[in-house]
Amino acid sequence: MKLLLKICLALVVVLVIGVVGFSFILPRQIMVTKSVSIDAKPEKVFPYLNNPADWKRWSAWNKTYDPSLIYMYGGPLSGKGARQGWSGDKTGNWQMVFTNATAPDSLTYDLKETGTTIVAKGVITLQQTGDSTLVTWHQSMPLEDNMLALYEGLWKQHRTEQEVQQGLENLKTLISDTKHNTAKK
Repeated sequence: MKLLLKICLALVVVLVIGVVGFSFILPRQIMVTKSVSIDAKPEKVFPYLNNPADWKRWSAWNKTYDPSLIYMYGGPLSGKGARQGWSGDKTGNWQMVFTNATAPDSLTYDLKETGTTIVAKGVITLQQTGDSTLVTWHQSMPLEDNMLALYEGLWKQHRTEQEVQQGLENLKTLISDTKHNTAKK
């Protein structure tokens, strides 16, 4: 009985040391980069990015994902200084501020969850490739320097990758549908 207890105690100690030790090699920030090719020129794509009110039409943070979402806007309608806030049961409470907009090439933003001090930085670039546009979305966010936040960062990394990819696919579909509807008229 004492031997079994000693073995169990040793296993717990090894497990704790492993979990703590592994946390030292975990990334200290989330970094996601995803791209999609859209069959339209950058001048046609950029307006969907530059106006925060249009983000609900294509981003993953929309009423399809969280029907309880409430949106708030401030600052200019588009470009640098434009703001969007949203609050929802699934998404939580967030604020996004466009920090720079260079039509039709790029948009940068800061994204912050209410009640936290950590700010995610985002950059969306548009590069013309023939008659198409390569849209690349990069988002990075530092993690708090504690073991729990670093492990939680693994989940946030996965979730952010899914949200960014879904947003890009939604944007591609929206522009494609808009292009086809305009062509039919």
